[in-house]
Amino acid sequence: MKYLKKYWMTILSFIFVFILISYGFQSILEGSHHQQKESLEKALRRGILQCYAQEGHYPESLDYLIEHYHILYNKESFDVKYEIFASNMMPNITIIEKR
Repeated sequence: MKYLKKYWMTILSFIFVFILISYGFQSILEGSHHQQKESLEKALRRGILQCYAQEGHYPESLDYLIEHYHILYNKESFDVKYEIFASNMMPNITIIEKR
């Protein structure tokens, strides 16, 4: 008990620094996850446009796009919705983060 009274300020400071460091790491991880999502969206759009330029039509499915235009992504972290309206309109892409 005497030990706690003597060093309470040091212990409290250590706990405060630990909390700040933990918050910083979490913030970095969230930023990285957001950046991965943006990169995936850019890669998908680039693949869609490349398909249209080379083949004259938009990819008929997400699987076709992934297979023929070599797009890789973490399926455990992201879910991709690929919606086609018409063969002459660019498909709509929605990326959903899994938590």
